[in-house]
Amino acid sequence: MINLIIVRHGDSEPQIQGKDDKERKLTKKGVKEMKRVANFIDLLDIKIDKVISSPYLRAYQSAKEVMDELGIDENKIEIYEELSPDKDPSQFIEKLKTFQDNIAVLIVGHNPYLSNMIKILTGADVDLEKGGVALIDYDLSKNKGILRLLLNQKVLKII
Repeated sequence: MINLIIVRHGDSEPQIQGKDDKERKLTKKGVKEMKRVANFIDLLDIKIDKVISSPYLRAYQSAKEVMDELGIDENKIEIYEELSPDKDPSQFIEKLKTFQDNIAVLIVGHNPYLSNMIKILTGADVDLEKGGVALIDYDLSKNKGILRLLLNQKVLKII
């Protein structure tokens, strides 16, 4: 069983004409949202074994903020092109099947990509909001996941 902690990046700069979407940064609000995500992960006492981010700056910064808050070296963050928002989630899922079993993987990316990936993995039709987190138990042998939890920032604020 692989524990997937799927996080949508935090609040980011607005899209500006002439600026590459890949280079949009987290806002101060987005940094705060990722600290809440990290505190939630810490509260659950989850030990992160692998951290994967989309190549987009706001996703990488989101992963970095979570790692910093948990006291984990940001060099542990792996960039996967398959998590780019314009890609098909099934490409990443194929890679997921090659992962070691019995680990916890933090995945940081974008929507609708992440919501589509959750649906493929679990069958659950969800909308992962900005700064939201989903916990999935993924059974490698059955290639099937169970959505255990889906939280948005409104809930994370009160935890």
